[in-house]
Amino acid sequence: MLLHAPLYLGALSALTTLAALVPRTISARLFVGLPYGLVALGATTVASIFLAHQRSLDIGLALAVVVGAAATRLVMRRWSWLGAQLFASATLGSFAYLGYAAAITYAVGHNPVYLVASSLLLVLELAALSLSLSYLFEIIDTVSRRPEPAHRADPNHLPKVAIQVPAYSEPIEVMRETLAALAALDYPDLLVQVVDNNTPDRAVWTALQAECEKLGSRFQFIHLENWPGFKAGALNEATRRLPKDVELIGVVDSDYVVRKDWLRSVVGHFADANVAFVQTPQSYRDWNDDQYLRGLFYSYAYFFEVTMPARAHRNAIIFAGTMGVIRRSAFEEIGGWNTDVVTEDAEASLRMLAKGHSGVYEPRPFGQGLMPLSFEGLKQQRFRWALGGMQILRLHWRRLLLPHEGGRLTFAQRAHYLLGNVQWFGDALMFLFTLLLLLTAISTALHHTLPIRQLTGVALGLPILFLASGLLRAVWAMKLKTRCTWRDAVAGLQVWFALSWVVTLACLRGVVKFHAAFLRTPKSKEDEPSVVKALRSAQIETLLAITGAAAAIAMVIRVPSVATIALAILLLFQSAVYANGPWAGAAAEGVHLTPIRRAYKSSAQSTGARPVGANSMALSIAAGLSVLAVLFLISLAAPPAPPEPAAPALAPPQSKPSAHATPSASPTPSGSPSASPSASPSPSPS
Repeated sequence: MLLHAPLYLGALSALTTLAALVPRTISARLFVGLPYGLVALGATTVASIFLAHQRSLDIGLALAVVVGAAATRLVMRRWSWLGAQLFASATLGSFAYLGYAAAITYAVGHNPVYLVASSLLLVLELAALSLSLSYLFEIIDTVSRRPEPAHRADPNHLPKVAIQVPAYSEPIEVMRETLAALAALDYPDLLVQVVDNNTPDRAVWTALQAECEKLGSRFQFIHLENWPGFKAGALNEATRRLPKDVELIGVVDSDYVVRKDWLRSVVGHFADANVAFVQTPQSYRDWNDDQYLRGLFYSYAYFFEVTMPARAHRNAIIFAGTMGVIRRSAFEEIGGWNTDVVTEDAEASLRMLAKGHSGVYEPRPFGQGLMPLSFEGLKQQRFRWALGGMQILRLHWRRLLLPHEGGRLTFAQRAHYLLGNVQWFGDALMFLFTLLLLLTAISTALHHTLPIRQLTGVALGLPILFLASGLLRAVWAMKLKTRCTWRDAVAGLQVWFALSWVVTLACLRGVVKFHAAFLRTPKSKEDEPSVVKALRSAQIETLLAITGAAAAIAMVIRVPSVATIALAILLLFQSAVYANGPWAGAAAEGVHLTPIRRAYKSSAQSTGARPVGANSMALSIAAGLSVLAVLFLISLAAPPAPPEPAAPALAPPQSKPSAHATPSASPTPSGSPSASPSASPSPSPS
């Protein structure tokens, strides 16, 4: 019975997902969505009764799903029925799986090593399933929700605005396009502050100063020498130098080309005195000619097309910096940017919401920037974002978790900000599951059994099918909301995978230490082979991919069986995740350099700050190998795990259902099944 429930609910969740793939069904009204949902429910129930002969149990599970879907739709009144049924079946399936896993953990063995190891595994599974459901919630809340009235902007509200453009060692070829677009803005009362922060080469910043002087009195150039606080510190100083009559402050990155109607389209929202900031999507240019850049573009777009709209429904968006406008009085009320946090923009929006203000998400893009052109630069950018999420958690966990510490934050705002930063840990979970699978493969190849919960029989298929269904949902959501092709959506998924290790590293460093040093990337030699550059930028990912593939093959050769093949498939999937690192490195090296790309490639916006030096990298490898060695020694010394109890009235393995769904889709699929094996999808980016 315990195994039958997750199998049934997994199959129903998968079938409901397939029904949602039919165009326009996920957002269809009740008279369309309800029949689709009932057909999926009926088909799953009939097939399960035929295969497992558990008529009463299957009917009871079907009724539980109907009740759960109805309750979900009562709470989320703007969701479609199909969306509510998908979320209800996935949630019930997650609970059923955890109940089954807990029963195996505590009803089978009493050895202390087994109980400790299996309990830790159960905690990891609980965390992974919770994260996966949070992603599924965002997807359904965006794709199945009926439209609601947007925040109205007053076109006659035109206060004085200052646009701040932070710059560090930016090529003049890139800055010239940015400044020309700002000069063409259609707005009556505007000041543009170009803030050069610690550029060491005098020739670079004086050329920028000369360009600003050409554009007239609307432009103010500020050069700061040896200024603390990075970008946040520089912008705080620039704000202090603004005239008193400036009411709104906009932020534009140095590589962005804005549309001339940007300000007129967004400042009208500030006629509402409660609005503290308005954020528009970040978008990019010069990417359509290359498959890798297309995947990178859509991996960025997912956040602004899926996550931000879901957060906007509950006034919980983040201020993402560039292409955002902030009310000066609200900004000064919170004391400006926090120079200790590397994602100072997202942290500031949390503090403004805690003061009772609101943020408006305007979903139309009004400008386009340039994406990092090297894989190393992309990793450094993602490292900063993930590290910033850890810093926000460390700084504001009381505000997010304790009801009386949150100021005027609502429960929904706290939940979105908490989950949005916790989701970074999904990649760390995947790394832990990879270590467990590696250990399982090594132990099995040496004819040992780990003292940890094992799955056998039909249950072995659950993790694989969980993964397949979860990946399908992630790719489908990206394709649906960004209107890209299936191939481009898969490329976006590959980019998420390629960044999994660096996000893991950022999470670990953020947990251990609040502040982290950012090292500048050394310039590559022009004559260095591209293959060498690609492998250098993905050393750890390459090592993990090769080790995982070798362990999986060795396990199957040494102990060939259905169980080892299933475990090998899981481990090969984990290896493929990390193999996307060297793929991305090689693909980035193969991007054709147009004149603007060649100029931008040396920009700090493209190269970023190096996330970790050689010594830290070596320490990471040593730590990982040490963990493997210790766990393997424990497996040799401890007694093997007890076998699973026989599951009464279950169908034989050859009659298992044809599909099972993951508990949710995951924008950065980072938790994968563990050595048990078990399911664990997870995150992204913030």
